[in-house]
Amino acid sequence: MIRTIKTLVHEGKQLFTYPIRHRRFEEMIDNGLPHQMRKAIEFLLNRKIDRNTKDITCKIEGIRSQIAAQGNKKVPILYSPKPGSSGTDSSLSARPRHGQILEFTMEQVARTGINKYWGTFLYLCAVSFRSEVIVELGSCIGISACYLSSSPFCKCLITVEGSEILAKLAKSNLAQITNKAIVYNMLFDDALDEFLPKLQKGIDFALIDGHHEKTATIHYFERLRSKLNKGAVIIFDDISWSCDMREAWYYLSRIPGFSYVFDLGKVGMCIWCNDKSYQEKHWDLQPIIGHVSIGIPHGWIQK
Repeated sequence: MIRTIKTLVHEGKQLFTYPIRHRRFEEMIDNGLPHQMRKAIEFLLNRKIDRNTKDITCKIEGIRSQIAAQGNKKVPILYSPKPGSSGTDSSLSARPRHGQILEFTMEQVARTGINKYWGTFLYLCAVSFRSEVIVELGSCIGISACYLSSSPFCKCLITVEGSEILAKLAKSNLAQITNKAIVYNMLFDDALDEFLPKLQKGIDFALIDGHHEKTATIHYFERLRSKLNKGAVIIFDDISWSCDMREAWYYLSRIPGFSYVFDLGKVGMCIWCNDKSYQEKHWDLQPIIGHVSIGIPHGWIQK
């Protein structure tokens, strides 16, 4: 009940302040915020979508509900992060060992990963930027990949998951949405070794998720960098998950080669121009979509 009240209070506050926040957004558009961002940011502001987008979200959330309906059924999850799996943040002392098997319920698994709100945002971005080749590191059960591959412009989606059980669920769920998705059940680096040399057309959209650690996040971006097409969208998920991830975002957002950088609190979004002499423009969108506090994670080991 407390959580519900907090949600209602938050939604009421967002509704009350919407005119002011929308006016600030229009000022940003006038000051050079890329027009491709308009529809996705407007959704974050007012949560309004057209009928086609609503149909897509309903189908994907229906898939999530089917997983959640299995309730307390236990599923073993392989914990397999590399590199830097020892962690660079002291708050991550409860991090499981590499290769450790963790047990979660299907209901817990269904709640893991992107939610409907941010999934819709991903979909709208993929549509607005007409992204054809999409790469995701961190499939979980494939919900975010379902949103991304629902874009009519998606010609190929590659997603990577280290856990065999989750990879199988992702493959099954994606099969209900598209025939253009490839699921790699491998460690991220092994999968990158496998598919990066084969990407002749390069990457138009990359979602880096699944390993919330500064060292790893920077490492995986560096591995993708040479394959990024001009105008490619790169999204770093959970940039406020910990102080460590905030440091990663601070570093990544200032790498030469980006034309635009957007801080959305939960995610960081960058547009690649591959021109080191270009002075990127930073947009802090938290004042209009809501501020996100930096988290203090306690790891994943169940007590």
